[in-house]
Amino acid sequence: MSKPTIEIGGVEYPMNQLIKALQKIGKIWRKNARISLRKQDKVNTGALYNSMSVAVGEDNDGYFVNITPQVHYWEFVDKGVQGASRNIFSRQSESPFKFGSGKGPRGLRGAIDKWVAKKGFQFSDKKTGRFMSFKSTAFVVSRAIYNRGLKPTFFISDTMKRLKPKAIKMLGQALGEDVANALRLNLKLNKNLDLK
Repeated sequence: MSKPTIEIGGVEYPMNQLIKALQKIGKIWRKNARISLRKQDKVNTGALYNSMSVAVGEDNDGYFVNITPQVHYWEFVDKGVQGASRNIFSRQSESPFKFGSGKGPRGLRGAIDKWVAKKGFQFSDKKTGRFMSFKSTAFVVSRAIYNRGLKPTFFISDTMKRLKPKAIKMLGQALGEDVANALRLNLKLNKNLDLK
């Protein structure tokens, strides 16, 4: 990534405040996303929670900040997954993901097996009253998830929507400071500058 600059009188000046503001926005966004995950009780192993890192980058449209988690399932947690038979959660039908479509990755049962064992809970058999095995509990849980889907958390998308007005203000202030600094430095270099 090239550092952003502003050109005045043929001289380029760094836009340090813009980069600092983008980094600060990223840190606030990550903090709010983590709070959202904790409030919704979506922290199990911590892999998703800890995989969010702040990255400032540049593309054809300009500079941006990103906190995309580095685990493959983050979008399923953020946008939810529609159930194969019905949707029971609000805004679940907005999700581009659906169980039973044959397009997503396999492995729900294996992930649920690990999750049930880590949480250490077991259902009881209605007939005998005995605890089911972890494997049987995982089967019941994964079947329910497959049919009903996963509730969306919007831990990434909604936190950025809420942060956007503050981010715009922070970027505006940073841009103003960078322009003011560039003008100040340019006036020091060009003491004979004729202002008309």
